Amino acid sequence: MEKNKIFLSHRHSDTQSDCHRIRETLEEEFGKDAVFLDIENLEPGIRFADAIEKALAESKVVLVAIGPDWYGTPDESGVTRLFQPKDWVHREVSAALARQDTRVIPLLLKGASRPTADQLPEDLQELADLQTFEISITRWKYDLGVLVEALAKLIPRKKNPEPEPTPRPRPVPLPKPPKSWWAKNYLWVLGIFVVLIILMVSSKDFQQGFEEGLNGAVSANENEALTQEDINAQREENPTGNEIYEDRKLEETPPSATQTAVFDYSGKWWLWEEGVRMGYILIKQNGYYFTFDYYFFNQKTGEGTGEFDGTYLYSTQFKLIGDPNNYGFTFGSYDGGISWVGQTFNNGIPATAEIRKD
Repeated sequence: MEKNKIFLSHRHSDTQSDCHRIRETLEEEFGKDAVFLDIENLEPGIRFADAIEKALAESKVVLVAIGPDWYGTPDESGVTRLFQPKDWVHREVSAALARQDTRVIPLLLKGASRPTADQLPEDLQELADLQTFEISITRWKYDLGVLVEALAKLIPRKKNPEPEPTPRPRPVPLPKPPKSWWAKNYLWVLGIFVVLIILMVSSKDFQQGFEEGLNGAVSANENEALTQEDINAQREENPTGNEIYEDRKLEETPPSATQTAVFDYSGKWWLWEEGVRMGYILIKQNGYYFTFDYYFFNQKTGEGTGEFDGTYLYSTQFKLIGDPNNYGFTFGSYDGGISWVGQTFNNGIPATAEIRKD
């Protein structure tokens, strides 16, 4: 039989509420089946004595929760319950101390003091020689964390499931924009333009000018000869024959990252999901790639990275602070990046969404 459980012994009238809190923490670290808290773990129809014996046989560690009322109320003769052999706390601790393969740890709660041997029944006096561990209400979280780390050396922690990879959001097809006036009438415009060209070419003036060009006719300005004075004046103004333009730019300014990505989609975008405003996304653009921070109004609650593929703006990673779920979004625009519509995703579950410029 594998011994990999933690037995939590306590008196209900003494430390019941504290032991419930301790049990919840231990179950989170070691698993629900690894912690035994007497009657809450009993199956219907099972004798209490048999269940206790079975649980102790499977337990590697027994935590004895000791509070101010651990000894119990005295009977008519003044004998406290702990000194009565039929007392269940007495029986649990006595059975645990009798097992050589079981670690017993006295747990001091609510400011209780360490019991001395003369304060214990004979078969429980060994408890006074064991190292105690105190959990103070003022240091509850810290003390309990130290206890968990000590138990982890004896009891294996439960295995956490591997996180599922974030699925790449499936792009939402955008509705086709309505045809413009040019798309509807460009054939008519081209037809009219061709007709005008034909009429112009067939006109009398055009034919006359075309024939003059073939015959080598020159304009009146070309027949006008320059005088010697005009030639000398031009030589004095430009002796080398080359003109220098000092204001001419040698290099053109390279395009910015946002220009190369067609759309400038950087800035603050309010996120609307199923018609409800869900905070805003602050995008920092670097060409076709971007990083972003997600704010639930004025509080930053998430961040991530994304990419623009020329049609769709989608996240490649999106995490909320303190939230293990996988999130994502994908948006498209058919009006030059003025508005974007698409979907958000929570663990692959889509929701209709859009982003609007601040």
